[in-house]
Amino acid sequence: MFRVEADATEGSTKVSPIRVFLDVLFVLIDIVKVIWYGLPILVIHIFRKFVPSKLKEVSGQTVLITGGGNGLGRALALDFASRGCNVIVVDIDLAAAERTCAELKRKRVAAYAYRVDVSSYEQVEALSDNVHKNVGPVDILVNNAGLVYFDFLHNTSVSMANRTIDINIKSHVWTTKVFLEKMMERKRGHIVGISSMSGMYAFPWAVVYSTSKYAVNGFMAAITEQLRLQGYGDQIQTTCVCPYYIATRNDIVDFLKKPRFKLLTTERTARVIVEGILRNEVILAIPPFFDLGVRIMQLFPVKIQQLVRDYIIREYELNS
Repeated sequence: MFRVEADATEGSTKVSPIRVFLDVLFVLIDIVKVIWYGLPILVIHIFRKFVPSKLKEVSGQTVLITGGGNGLGRALALDFASRGCNVIVVDIDLAAAERTCAELKRKRVAAYAYRVDVSSYEQVEALSDNVHKNVGPVDILVNNAGLVYFDFLHNTSVSMANRTIDINIKSHVWTTKVFLEKMMERKRGHIVGISSMSGMYAFPWAVVYSTSKYAVNGFMAAITEQLRLQGYGDQIQTTCVCPYYIATRNDIVDFLKKPRFKLLTTERTARVIVEGILRNEVILAIPPFFDLGVRIMQLFPVKIQQLVRDYIIREYELNS
């Protein structure tokens, strides 16, 4: 035990020099431990960038995809089905979900369509009860539903901001909450959050949207750590996906009139995402060099980051 001496004249405390020395020593020892255990992990991580690990087998497993009626969600459903997965398509547009299911069934897999507003906890809870009763346990949960909305904050209506936050953030929380319990009971599962590069790199043309995607990244990071601390880290996997903008809708293409980088195609993005999930990648940026570029940029002062925005990304030209 170390002694802390009180200074009666100044009303403060003095820490023993020995205590300071030992605290610093213990921190240095912990740093050495991190380096010792971390170096092999880093080497393997770098190696896997050049030699990807084998894809895990998912044939016969059940995948639930929110926002699966159109766009990226539909493409993900088709890719999973081509690998032998049964797919549950959840969408606010039931007709779109049913059309996707019709395509999936042609791949000789089971497909189920549900109309659900995933921003509503009550509807998501009812979905979970229905799925577990009539279909069975969900092996892979893909939180894909999202609202893309471009505008500066002062032009954003309260109703639009609320809707964006409800769909882009609450849906991830609610669906994960109701399906995670069964995954923990079975000690298996995979939770996927479809975020955006706007969740790693603040996009000024879409303040509320970018904010919602930052929240998704934080939520996925917190869930990953929760599962690790609770002992499920090797049993329930997580993947946070951060793609660049995808040419899924005309309004996105119309808004981004002069993007510095080419927009992603839906089919290729879906294939990369599914392969990343099947390799148990925790963070998946598309294209991968964007992730590295953002991390490097954030090491520099804000003024330097703004130069990158002006001369490399050219944000001022995006909607001009």
